[in-house]
Amino acid sequence: MTEPTGTGQISNPEGDRQFGAALLAGLLVALIVACGAYFLMRGSSSGGPGNLTPLPMGDDEQAYGLQVHFTDLEMGRAANFLKQEVTTIAGVVRNDGQRTVGEMEVTLQFYDITQKVILTEKLRFFGTKETALPPGGKRAFQYSFEDIPATWNQGSPGFSITGLRLQ
Repeated sequence: MTEPTGTGQISNPEGDRQFGAALLAGLLVALIVACGAYFLMRGSSSGGPGNLTPLPMGDDEQAYGLQVHFTDLEMGRAANFLKQEVTTIAGVVRNDGQRTVGEMEVTLQFYDITQKVILTEKLRFFGTKETALPPGGKRAFQYSFEDIPATWNQGSPGFSITGLRLQ
C-alpha cells in the first residue's frame, strides 16, 4: 500500500527495491562482460602458442634430437565438466645426450584407422617457466586435448622433435 509523503509525492518502496535490484543485476552483467573482454584480449596479445618464435632445427639440433626419447606413454580419455571428451597424454621425456635441452618443440600427429594424419598439434617443453633438461635427466609431462576428431584410431600419436634450443 502506498502512503502519501509530506512532499505531496506517493512513495512506492516495492518499486524502489525492484529498480535497485535491476540496477545491481545490470551492473553485475556489465562487470562480467568487461572482465571477459579483458581476459580475452590479454590472452590473445602475447604468450600464446601461436606467438612463439620458432626454435632452430639445423643439422646439430637434428643430430641431437636422436638423443631425446619419450617413454612410459599413457593415454586416457574422460569427459570434462562441460561434458566434452578430453584426451590426456602423459609420459616421460629423457635426455640421453651430453648437452642441456633448454627448450624443445614437439609435433604430435594423430592418425585414423588408415594411418592418415587427421590432426597435428605442436607442444613446447622446457620453456621460460621451466628449468632446462640436463644431460641424463628425465621429466614427466602431461598434455590434454579437447579437439581430436572422432575418426582418430585411439592409438598413440607420432612424436617428432621439430625444434630444439640447446645450451
